[in-house]
Amino acid sequence: MPRARKSRHVRQDVTRLPAGSDARWRAGFRQAQYERALIGIQADLLGGPAVEVFRASPKMPAPPAWTPDYEIEWFHDLASEEQARRLSVDPQTPFARTTRPTLTAEEIAALVASAANWLRIGQDVRIIGSPLSLDGSDERRVGRTGVIWRLCGAVFADHVYVNLDLIGAERSEKVVFVELCDLDPIESRQAAASRTGVPPSPSLRE
Repeated sequence: MPRARKSRHVRQDVTRLPAGSDARWRAGFRQAQYERALIGIQADLLGGPAVEVFRASPKMPAPPAWTPDYEIEWFHDLASEEQARRLSVDPQTPFARTTRPTLTAEEIAALVASAANWLRIGQDVRIIGSPLSLDGSDERRVGRTGVIWRLCGAVFADHVYVNLDLIGAERSEKVVFVELCDLDPIESRQAAASRTGVPPSPSLRE
């Protein structure tokens, strides 16, 4: 029996949005998540507002072993002269640097072209890599799954927004900005459930 808890899932008025639009798909996705997570509505015996009770998110899996496939350069490991030189060139020089090179326009075009067969709103994906961040938040996303939420324009053509599947104590929607090179398309869990004959979990989407 799943443990009940309150959530920030919100009912969606899907019909108010144009049919076939990305906005309508996102509203439909949220409504499906709401309906799957909802256990019931508990009325208040004293006349207060009713309380919607939801299933808990799946437990957080053990983080996968992950090592960056690029060299890492730490600012504090540089000689003091080199630190001073870099700060004089760029006062915003970060204290933790990665040497993963920035993609050229041609490389970005090739990356987007190679993803053309799966790069679409609603595609299930897994995060398989990450740039480094000072607080480690980006690295903690490696191994997590989600769905492509929004595509980006030409300026950030090699990035997308991903709506992460909620895990553990998470109860609010988490949409993150991810580079295409750090994503791997995966089979829809609904399709996998149909293929294996195992009923999908209430947390799975349509």
